[in-house]
Amino acid sequence: MGAGRPRAEEIYLFEDESWYIRAANPGAKTEIPGITPAGGESCLHGETMARINPDPYAGGHLFALVNRVTGLLDSEEEVKATVRALEADGVATDDIDLFTGEQGARCLDLFGREHGRALRLLRTLEAAVGGEGETNHRIDAALHNGATLLCVKVHKKTNEKAHALGILKALHAHEIHYWGTWGFEDVPSSDSSCPICTLAPERILGENEHAVWVLDLHPVSPGHSLVFPKRHVASFFETSPPERDAILSLLERAREYVNRHHSPDGYNIGINEGPAAGQAVPHLHVHLIPRFTGDRKNPRGGVRWVLPDKADYWSPR
Repeated sequence: MGAGRPRAEEIYLFEDESWYIRAANPGAKTEIPGITPAGGESCLHGETMARINPDPYAGGHLFALVNRVTGLLDSEEEVKATVRALEADGVATDDIDLFTGEQGARCLDLFGREHGRALRLLRTLEAAVGGEGETNHRIDAALHNGATLLCVKVHKKTNEKAHALGILKALHAHEIHYWGTWGFEDVPSSDSSCPICTLAPERILGENEHAVWVLDLHPVSPGHSLVFPKRHVASFFETSPPERDAILSLLERAREYVNRHHSPDGYNIGINEGPAAGQAVPHLHVHLIPRFTGDRKNPRGGVRWVLPDKADYWSPR
């Protein structure tokens, strides 16, 4: 990757846009155009800063979707995590642009309606050459619904493209694309071979913004449920706080459902974390297993019986 710029330690919240940005080497205070900081104060601006909703004419040249990797993100936490991951991988802060919400849609101006003839001609040429008209419509609609498009400028003589695509896929992005000089690539944001990512919609009993609840196809007891994040991620420890909250919320809904329909006497709640722990599907899923009096002769020890030889620590030796 290219040489990265210094990364700031402080985080500033811009209330109007519900947005976090960081400034490297904070210096003189300055206003960010179009964004009002919380409390009416300006943020500290240093040498570089991830640009939020930049003017397409900034720097004396048009903002072109050329040699850029882009992905849509749905929350502040996702944006912060992705920017940090890119910076840690060596991406220069001024190679990152963020377009968020309706203001971002106007600044990006994918259809050349907001910023005059020059940008309209550029966007028309991009769409004609790349054939990304439908993609533009989806991105524009997502921005108007509050999503954020993260754009990473990549340099042809490095492996920045592969690294940026990998980071966006590993984190929360969807609608991931590489915009080249004469076309663009639509990059799948999830593993098409994953049975959870390709789950039939009719199996879903409940969902929220970040998680899904289904019944296990091979239940060990009536009402055996699975709750998993929508994002393809293998480990519980890779999930974000909103994803964990979403999983816990659906676990509660699943428990209420199972209580009404099966009246169990207890539950085992567990995660197989890694192949050594028995994880067969590399997409995090939490088991909610109803337990009934008498379903095992002696249930003492519960999950300790995943290692049967060491589960019983109470019997005389």
